[in-house]
Amino acid sequence: MPNKNPFEQPGTWFRANLHTHTTNSDGREEPQARVNQYREAGYDILAITDHRMVTQTDTLDAGDMLLLCSMEAHPPCPGGPLYHLVCLNIPQDFDHSPDTDANTFIQQVREAGGEVICAHPYWCGRTIPQILALENLVGMEVYNSTCGRIGKASSSVIWDSLLQAGRRLPAVAVDDTHANDDLFGGWTMVRAETLDVDAVMDAIRTGSYYATSGPVIEDFRIRDGEVEAKFSPVREVNFRCQGSCGRRIQAPSGEVLTEARFKLPANPGYVRLEIEDEEGHHAWTNPLFPRKQ
Repeated sequence: MPNKNPFEQPGTWFRANLHTHTTNSDGREEPQARVNQYREAGYDILAITDHRMVTQTDTLDAGDMLLLCSMEAHPPCPGGPLYHLVCLNIPQDFDHSPDTDANTFIQQVREAGGEVICAHPYWCGRTIPQILALENLVGMEVYNSTCGRIGKASSSVIWDSLLQAGRRLPAVAVDDTHANDDLFGGWTMVRAETLDVDAVMDAIRTGSYYATSGPVIEDFRIRDGEVEAKFSPVREVNFRCQGSCGRRIQAPSGEVLTEARFKLPANPGYVRLEIEDEEGHHAWTNPLFPRKQ
């Protein structure tokens, strides 16, 4: 799938949570109550992703917020635990067999107009070959707030391993809300021209977004062989590339950083930005793929 740098695209930033549960599966709030929580917190986009079923959204009052009719599915994974796949923008009458193999299932979702994200790979104990076996993923979760309960919120290293293996995969941050203390821990800032299903799904398909658990990323781009980034105040900046390439920049004691630059090596493979603020919250850009020098 083509990757777009969201910081070079026209449009507006919309705040999204793309992984949410209600009492229709193992969440603690009724669907309308869950919608109210995100709407009142100022979110623009919410995907209700109850396990193995599509929660009806056409009867819910979302106000100005966009609801994506979605589901979390669990097709079998040969030699491993069941896959956890977040399926975005599927019909409310979407039907599937739980025994359908994962790639056939992903194709069924796409034929129905949806897309699939690999959920919390670190929490699942997912191996790199198990993820690489999945075809036509539109993204993965680099951060899952709920998984922080067992110290496995971030799947950043797994993401780098996939990129190193040649899989050009964007990544989102989510709450995976079950209980109310899961709320508002991770979200995805989507860059789209309008707040409607077609525009938002196009942004998701092309990686036109960034993931965060707090910091704001204002700009990230390559110019004249150098990566430039601007962001809200942070204590550490990491430019992540393939293999041993990359750069960490730390603010002096008692100070913060709001911008950073990195001269790219001859063959970085990819470059992505990860920043950490003074409270330990992170934000992640999707990778860019510069040409060899």
